[in-house]
Amino acid sequence: MNITLIGFMGTGKTTVGKRLAQRLGWAFVDLDAEIEARTGRSVADIFAQHGEPVFRRLEQRWVRRVARGEGQVIATGGGAFLDPENRRLLKSGGPVICLTASPAVILQRVKPALSKRPLLAGAPPLARIQQLLAQRAASYDKADWTIDTTRLSPEQVAEQVWEPISPWLCKSWHYLLQRHDHLIKRYGGRYVAVFDDRVVAVGATQLEAYQRIRPPVPAGREVGIYYISSSADPAVVL
Repeated sequence: MNITLIGFMGTGKTTVGKRLAQRLGWAFVDLDAEIEARTGRSVADIFAQHGEPVFRRLEQRWVRRVARGEGQVIATGGGAFLDPENRRLLKSGGPVICLTASPAVILQRVKPALSKRPLLAGAPPLARIQQLLAQRAASYDKADWTIDTTRLSPEQVAEQVWEPISPWLCKSWHYLLQRHDHLIKRYGGRYVAVFDDRVVAVGATQLEAYQRIRPPVPAGREVGIYYISSSADPAVVL
C-alpha cells in the first residue's frame, strides 16, 4: 500500500509527507525531486527549455514507476493528479489525500522561491494561483480526503492525515507501532511475521520468517512481515 499527497504548491505535501513517512517507517518519494535527480535539471529549467508537455510526460513516467512500489508516502507535483491515468494509478495503490490552503497563504509560502515556480510566471502571482486552483478543483475533488492546511502547522497536518488513513493500515501494522520498543528488545535484527496482534513466526531472513508461518492463521488473511531493527529506527515493512 502507498499513501499519496496531492494538492497545489505550498500546501505542505513534502514537509508533511516526510513526517508521515518517518512515523510509518516507509520510504518518502517526492515526484518532482525524482524527476530533477534523474534529468539533472530543475523543474523550472525543464519548463523553460522544453515546455510543460515534456515535463508532464516525464511526470507520467515516474508516476507509473512509483505506483509499482509499496510502503511509500508519495508527494506529487501540483498538476500530476489532473491526468486521468495518473489518478487511476495513484488511487489504485492506496488512499489519496489532497492538501489545500487559501490562495493568500499559498502565495506567502511560495514567495521566497517564486522564481522556481514556472506556472506562476506571466501574471500577478495571486491571480494566477486563484486561476489554477479553479482549473484544478474538479481533479483535486477526486481525492479520498481533503485537509485545509491554512491555519495548521506541519505536525498538526500530519495528525489530521493520520486519522483517516489509520483504518487502511492492517492490524499487524498497528500492533507493530504499539509494541515497537518491546519488539526491538526481543527480535532486534530479525524478521517477524505478525498476524493481527501477535507474532506468528521469526526468521533471520524475510523468506525464513514466511516459511515458518503455521496454522491457525486463516488462509487468505493478511500477515505482515517486518524487519525489526536493533536500534530505535522504525521497522521496515515488507
